[in-house]
Amino acid sequence: YQRRIAALRAGMAERGLAAYLVPADAGMEYLSGVKRVYRNYTHMRQNCLELAGLVITPSDVVYFIPRLTGMGTLPFLEGTAVTKAVSIQDPDLTGETWIRELKALGLSGKHIGVNRDISAQAVLMLQNVLEAKVTEESDLVDSLRAVKDEEEIGLMRKNAEIADQVYHEIMPMIRPGERVRSIEREIERLFETHGCSCPSFPGECIVLGPNSGPIFGMNYDRIEKGYTVAFDFGGMYQGYCSDFGRTVFVGEPDKELIRYHELVMKAQSDAMEALKSGQCTGQMLNDIAHGVMEEAGVGPNFIHRLGHCIGKDVHERPFIAPGEQTVLKPGMTFTVEPSIVVVKRCCVRVEDVVLRTEAGYECLNKITKDIVVVGYVKGTVRVGETLLEVKELRTSFFTERGVAPAVDGISFTVGKGRVLGIVGESGSGKSVTSLSVMRLLQEPAGKIMGGQILFKGQDLTKLTDKQ
Repeated sequence: YQRRIAALRAGMAERGLAAYLVPADAGMEYLSGVKRVYRNYTHMRQNCLELAGLVITPSDVVYFIPRLTGMGTLPFLEGTAVTKAVSIQDPDLTGETWIRELKALGLSGKHIGVNRDISAQAVLMLQNVLEAKVTEESDLVDSLRAVKDEEEIGLMRKNAEIADQVYHEIMPMIRPGERVRSIEREIERLFETHGCSCPSFPGECIVLGPNSGPIFGMNYDRIEKGYTVAFDFGGMYQGYCSDFGRTVFVGEPDKELIRYHELVMKAQSDAMEALKSGQCTGQMLNDIAHGVMEEAGVGPNFIHRLGHCIGKDVHERPFIAPGEQTVLKPGMTFTVEPSIVVVKRCCVRVEDVVLRTEAGYECLNKITKDIVVVGYVKGTVRVGETLLEVKELRTSFFTERGVAPAVDGISFTVGKGRVLGIVGESGSGKSVTSLSVMRLLQEPAGKIMGGQILFKGQDLTKLTDKQ
């Protein structure tokens, strides 16, 4: 923290700043080690909370916090960069304590830099009461936060692993009839079980299809066949954020949906690979990904920037976006998240956190980006060459009491190099399905009554035992 404060002070000196103000957010946590005051989705107000944060001068790091809120932070300042803590008592509703301390620091009439997230109340008091010159100097801290040190990279890598695991563990819930909100709540719970303190943002399952709304953002409220499920979620792990995205198809995707998936993968891959070619800016990567979509005729369906830096906050500068001329340096972590959105049809997206390296990049998320298909009675990860395809398999047993259906219309596809697990209760047909596929049913009691078992395109049901 002392190193970060020293770097900030060097920037302050170059710009002639007598002080620099940071609110009680991720910037304060990054610079000083004092835990941020978490924001809720609605305002939770304490007296003078709008003035909470750091005032950094060439010699002091002063921490301001309302008394009640400070009960959770003031006892834990050892090891932080704070040189003085000021607890604003309950009767102070107008910031008199804050102004008195800033005057004591000699800041009246001085040039003071502020972070973009400082409150309007603080800026007006600086100007009207202290008669200070106030300028927005967010880039001083942005540039420090953008390049991660080894400890930060380790935390970002661990959090990406957690996001991968959450995706893996949520998959059993992605089935027709499941409510979207139930899935979103389970995603939050899974992050907590893996050591995250909270979501890094309100994650969502974007479910689009025939009955979703006429504009993007009006999602369908449950999983149904013929819809796409696009994930966008992340967790907060030891103060650092993850941001993750994948797409699941409910029912076999048609050729158009498969093409959309391929285009999204190409847009992401082309942008990432450009990092190996040398100096890149956020705009350059954004233009590459959007260029892929424009060339394919779906440019208007890629409705957002390609990505953003990520760290203490889920969205940090620089952006991977139009107009962003900041050069991406080794140590920066950012998302690469192309998508194709067609209202009442689909949202196909992928999102990974990428680390800029000297050689190019490292994708911190390792879990598969391949097409994932779930459905009523089918479920598989299809990868590359289709090795085995089972279509509407029906198997029965002939007993003294009559014909007993054992497998009724099972369908699934398995790609080369993948494993399909068949899960169900005792007597549900797991073993019979497997035996049917391998043509190992005990005949004549057991018999395949219908469907196809295509292995490398050849229907095994049509072959003799010898073949």
